[in-house]
Amino acid sequence: MPAVKGKKKRRVSVPKKKGRKSFSSYVMPDWLHWTVTFALLALISVGAYFLFLRPYLYRMRPCSGTREYGVCLPSGFLCYGIDVSHHQGKIDWDMVARSSEENPIRFVIMKATEGSSFTDPDYADNIRNARSKGFVCGVYHFYSPVASPQKQAQNYINTVKLQKGDFVPVVDVEHSGRSSDELQRELLVFLKALESHYGVKPIIYASSKFRKRHLSNAVFDEYPFWVAHYYVVRPGTDKKWVMWQFTDHASVSGIEGYTDFNVFRGSEAEFNKLRIEK
Repeated sequence: MPAVKGKKKRRVSVPKKKGRKSFSSYVMPDWLHWTVTFALLALISVGAYFLFLRPYLYRMRPCSGTREYGVCLPSGFLCYGIDVSHHQGKIDWDMVARSSEENPIRFVIMKATEGSSFTDPDYADNIRNARSKGFVCGVYHFYSPVASPQKQAQNYINTVKLQKGDFVPVVDVEHSGRSSDELQRELLVFLKALESHYGVKPIIYASSKFRKRHLSNAVFDEYPFWVAHYYVVRPGTDKKWVMWQFTDHASVSGIEGYTDFNVFRGSEAEFNKLRIEK
């Protein structure tokens, strides 16, 4: 019998399920690739300028005043001063005094307290030695936005015994930690407590940007303002200020590493208004 040819089985094609492409298989379009690349380059360039190039160029610029202490001292101000804390380590106050004979450092503002319980371990030595060398002394509290303003004020009051001729109390405000309204409300409690105890309005220290962002309430305009703004010819604030911390890169004999440098803005009479009278 002849062989019977079998029928070929028809192959049924089953459609493949469409799945999501894995991230590794994604090919970025050329336009997106170059956009991201240029954006990253721009970000790196801006960061490098503000962190490295801008400070260097500022320090190297021609001085309108004099170049001392490794920085260009702004001209047209009554006097200069430094601010210190335990971060400066052990200070040789004899050398600081000698270095100020030709280019006078007239005032020193030092840290005493922070928050509700911290006391600067070098405060007692710094205030005693700075006074003995004839510097006008100021004492600041580093304000904590998360601690009780009443307890912070008491910490300062318990630690700081101001004398005739010292600067009025100073509060350093750098962190918000909460809404501006809450910060302002509690900071005022702290300021009023110091004002009640010492009988004078404290000085507020803050950067020009921080003050604009968090302390724009007109009530703070009643207090003397110490502005921090580096690498500029004049601080960028439209608010009145009495002192300007213009650099954190000054070299002072007797102090290891760098320290902050400040100028006082105003007349001799205005300078004396910021000092304890009795």
